[in-house]
Amino acid sequence: MAQMRLTLRPQIFLVLIVILTALRPGDAGWVNDEPTLMEMAIAYNHTASHLYGIPLPFTPSPFGLVGTHGERYGPAAVWLDQLFLIFTHNLIHMLAVRAVLFSALTAVALYWLAKTLRLSPWFAVITMLSPMIWLFSRQLWDNTLCIPLSALLLASYASFLAAAKPWTLISVIVCCFMLPTIHLMAIAMVLPVLLHLLLFHRDRIWACRWKIGAALCFCLYLFWPYLYYSLEHFHPAVPTENSPFRGWLFPLLGGHFLTLGVAGTMPCDGWQDHAPASLVSIVEHAQWISHVAIGVVWLGMALAIPRAWAAFRRPGAANVTDHLCLVAMSVWICQTILDGLGRVYFAPHYYSATWIAYIFLAWIGADWLRSRIRNVFFIPIVSVYAFSLLLGIGIIATRVALNAGTRNIFYGTCLRNQIAAIKKINNYSDNSKVDIEVPQWNQFPLAWKVIRQLYPPTSATRPQRNLVVKYRDSDPADAHITVEEVPGSL
Repeated sequence: MAQMRLTLRPQIFLVLIVILTALRPGDAGWVNDEPTLMEMAIAYNHTASHLYGIPLPFTPSPFGLVGTHGERYGPAAVWLDQLFLIFTHNLIHMLAVRAVLFSALTAVALYWLAKTLRLSPWFAVITMLSPMIWLFSRQLWDNTLCIPLSALLLASYASFLAAAKPWTLISVIVCCFMLPTIHLMAIAMVLPVLLHLLLFHRDRIWACRWKIGAALCFCLYLFWPYLYYSLEHFHPAVPTENSPFRGWLFPLLGGHFLTLGVAGTMPCDGWQDHAPASLVSIVEHAQWISHVAIGVVWLGMALAIPRAWAAFRRPGAANVTDHLCLVAMSVWICQTILDGLGRVYFAPHYYSATWIAYIFLAWIGADWLRSRIRNVFFIPIVSVYAFSLLLGIGIIATRVALNAGTRNIFYGTCLRNQIAAIKKINNYSDNSKVDIEVPQWNQFPLAWKVIRQLYPPTSATRPQRNLVVKYRDSDPADAHITVEEVPGSL
């Protein structure tokens, strides 16, 4: 009997990861920024305009959120919410679609980058196990849109360096335009790419000048309201309460996306509060194992320095990987300067635009190790690392699902439970008095107000009662909220 041979294909695993990422989207958080973006989308979808010189039954949002330091971000995230609202008001469906689109685009970009660099596509699979990709793909938040776009930028640029096709150059230009309009921290990713392009490929820019010009004119046409607003109101402030030193060291932890958290951070932070000590211990041990990725990034940086210098000195003799080493090290330098001057550190979302540069450096380090360590040792090491990520994500996701989120307001009660609470409130008259005892809703009331706009009451005749919204029990780990009638309120 002929023996059947099973070939494991990385593409299958990438598809599987994308599908798994979209499971249980209702367990995602819904705190402050997400409802703020959605409220803007609702309002602008109900406002007619002539913003682009033509009558429209809606208004494309001219801008996005106000940042922590006072700057106004771009409107791309609001536009995405406005598009979702055309088809559905179901937030769970929106999150599921976003998770698939987000993770699929990221996976395609990683696979494309690995193939262009002639590296193992399994590197893309391991990268897609990132707890941060899983977490951020399941959020209706502006910052996280930088993650797939930055991956697409580096993959497009690598392809351009390899074959100099015009469409890949256009993709690079569009990504470079889009990323800073999502979040200004993307400058650390965009500036090195553009400088490299101008230094070494001016001839290709000139050859594609009309196509580049057309792409830029279209982008400027779409974003002119935001650009005009930004020039008129740009007054960022440096947080003086932050440490003046830590920001200069923060980019050394650029491998954060390949771990279960560093410097006291963890995906869905707050799940570990009051969790069984055994589970917390398991995740902490898995977290320490995942920190090997930081070391691999540092190894990649050490290997990249001479290759980057060689690419700068003799660009004609350098290959694609050498030039990307120059770009990646420039990204690290640029982020170090910006984070140091801006006193930015430790929050993982500050890597959302530059993460892909550190992934590339990790791949350089891992490929070097693979060439010097026999597979009998290398594969088990990678397997243990991958298992630690899966184990950590599995425990965290299970705890979040069982407890409907966390009582920590940075993640809070999950969206599914908040929607269920609003639907129960909708069973009563709008004149009912609602006493809210949940700190999250008291601190961020827009969260429940936006849900109520999207899930209006379905019955015209509803009783009037006094209601109380509270946690369902005294267990400090349980984030379920419930709506109850106050006794004697008939």
